[in-house]
Amino acid sequence: MNNAGVLRIAMCLSGSLVAASACALEGGTSSYPSGVVTVMSGAVGAPGETHVYSYNKLIDINSIRDGQGDKSVPKAKGKIRAHAIRVVHTLEGPKFLGGDVSLQAALPYVKGHIDIPVLGPNERDSTSGMGDPMFGFLVSWMSPTYLQNIDIELIEPWGKYDKNALINPGNNTRALYLAYAFTWFPIERVELSSKISVNYSFENKATDYKSGMQLVADYGLNYRVTQNWLAGIGGFISTQLNDDQSHGQDIGNRSRSTKIGPQVGYATRDWGFVAAYQYDVYARNTSGGDTIMLNGFLKF
Repeated sequence: MNNAGVLRIAMCLSGSLVAASACALEGGTSSYPSGVVTVMSGAVGAPGETHVYSYNKLIDINSIRDGQGDKSVPKAKGKIRAHAIRVVHTLEGPKFLGGDVSLQAALPYVKGHIDIPVLGPNERDSTSGMGDPMFGFLVSWMSPTYLQNIDIELIEPWGKYDKNALINPGNNTRALYLAYAFTWFPIERVELSSKISVNYSFENKATDYKSGMQLVADYGLNYRVTQNWLAGIGGFISTQLNDDQSHGQDIGNRSRSTKIGPQVGYATRDWGFVAAYQYDVYARNTSGGDTIMLNGFLKF
């Protein structure tokens, strides 16, 4: 699917879902939404082209998991709806190491609610508002059977945030996002795609909390049913490389999670969409739950 896989949503699920002792990444979330780049991950637009992407994600939170995978907060549940617009423009002139250079920006909107009965009178919270925007660039290369790109982005803490809230559209944390993505066609009609990324978060000055570095591998194995239609499986594997810090002290809480599920897509050279369902198979120090996504693009 042409360019449909350069999908990322600049959003976070919550800034303080539960206390730091229960979850990593200050609520088990990060500035990078894992699992959204599972189709044509290595593809970027041709020089002079502008692509506008729409991302829509529904996350059904059905548990909060501790380091052993057990439910640490009884009957916790919630739903998050995230929507974002992202614009990518590939420059016609300058190249870097022989690759095309693209500029990009994304702005998210997040709406959701959470219910944690053990908190008593303060068990419920809801929010809606703008999340943290992302700005950056891509350098991309392509051959007939292998597409690849390097992605560098800065995430600014400009989204709506309240340190006393159970759920926030923004993280109140500046973050640096680095990634390598590829798409490989080993045989006709078969596509293997992945995006391997590192997400580094700076300290949240409102809470003196610093999340550990997150390594994520989005993946997708897709089959071209026709020239325009594809079907496959996709998801992600995420692990935290170092401990969280609270007030400058290491406190552990390394998050790990894995999702997998079916996906289907349709695209022409000018527009397309990907619909996916991802089942939660593994969660440690983060929230658990399944995800439904519908993402699309238009070329200008």
